Amino acid sequence: MIAGALGIIEKMRIEVYSDIKYELPLKTFFVQVNPESYTISKSVEFCEGEAIGTSSQNLKFNKIGSEEVSFDFIFDSSGVLPPAKIKDGKVTKISLTDNLIDVLKPAIANPLEEAATIEVELEAFKSLVSGYYGDKHETRYLRLIWGGYLLECRLTNISILYKMFKKDGRPIRAIATCKFKGTQSYEEMQAKQNQQSPDVTHQRIIEQQDKITLLAEETYSDNQYYIDVAKANNLLSFKKLTTGERLMLPALK
Repeated sequence: MIAGALGIIEKMRIEVYSDIKYELPLKTFFVQVNPESYTISKSVEFCEGEAIGTSSQNLKFNKIGSEEVSFDFIFDSSGVLPPAKIKDGKVTKISLTDNLIDVLKPAIANPLEEAATIEVELEAFKSLVSGYYGDKHETRYLRLIWGGYLLECRLTNISILYKMFKKDGRPIRAIATCKFKGTQSYEEMQAKQNQQSPDVTHQRIIEQQDKITLLAEETYSDNQYYIDVAKANNLLSFKKLTTGERLMLPALK
């Protein structure tokens, strides 16, 4: 109620993982400003076959490409916007205390104080989403979460547009355009391709508005199996599922 009265809104976050198991995030990044929009694309790939002497092609299905999404993230150190935050481990919300400090800070800021640069914040962000880590010899696995949207992915491209500068030319505002591509483990791909088979164990990442009865109906063609799903996941209550968590849908014997 207090948060709503102060106009505090839920921030988009990026969870950073060391591997594709997505078990426990190393860091959680909260954006400075929620994106105004984002673009999702998904491709269907075909093998093109053309018989000699014909002008048309026979498109034979090859595969469905992974989901791709593009976001613009604003970085601003002028003091008019609350800062982005990087937290250790899994953090689903910024604390009310931190939010209150962010809301009040512009009102008590020293107008004569020179704005800091955003170089440190940008480097920390780039290290999280695109840095090379020697322990795994690759970049990190990411999970994007905002409202009902959730995507397990890797960063494929980042470009930065610098917009405002100090007198010495150092930046105080920038827009980082990031492109992400969905990723799945081999086991998850196999399960997803065979989702209609009730004798195979499946896993689902819970999305907003998901209900255990509907997931049971989708997997087993019978929503009465929600009790088996609840038992397999040690759920005390089946009425409320946590967005972003994994739910195991056991094989029927």
